[in-house]
Amino acid sequence: MAKQKKTDPKLEQALTRGDLAIREANSSRATTVLRALGKMIVEASATIGVEAHTAIPEGDRIYDPEDGVWPQALLVSLDDPVEDADPEEIRTVRLLADSSARTTFRVEWHRADGKLGRQDGGPFATVAFISDVDIPWGDDED
Repeated sequence: MAKQKKTDPKLEQALTRGDLAIREANSSRATTVLRALGKMIVEASATIGVEAHTAIPEGDRIYDPEDGVWPQALLVSLDDPVEDADPEEIRTVRLLADSSARTTFRVEWHRADGKLGRQDGGPFATVAFISDVDIPWGDDED
């Protein structure tokens, strides 16, 4: 029977703490990016006289991505504050975790036919899609 190599407890502690710090930082980044997108949606909507409301419930909790999507959700209501809005009128936006080359969001909403709609896009495309504001440039421009 082979003798199993014992890991130095200090090394194990350092790696565990470092891994947790990286996971927390990545999760915090996901929440911060969603907050920035929410602000863009609110301000863009205001330019056409629409009052948008956003919320990120439990966005500050520690998460890991699942199936390439961060679990934090930006909830957007174009009618009432998110807490008072009809759940079928709320758009849910998540940050895709496996899109390292560019920031990509996934919008989901209840369609009139009862099915779930889904659209993926960069920040400007997402703001334009949700707010219906004509954005003068696209996500591909530098």
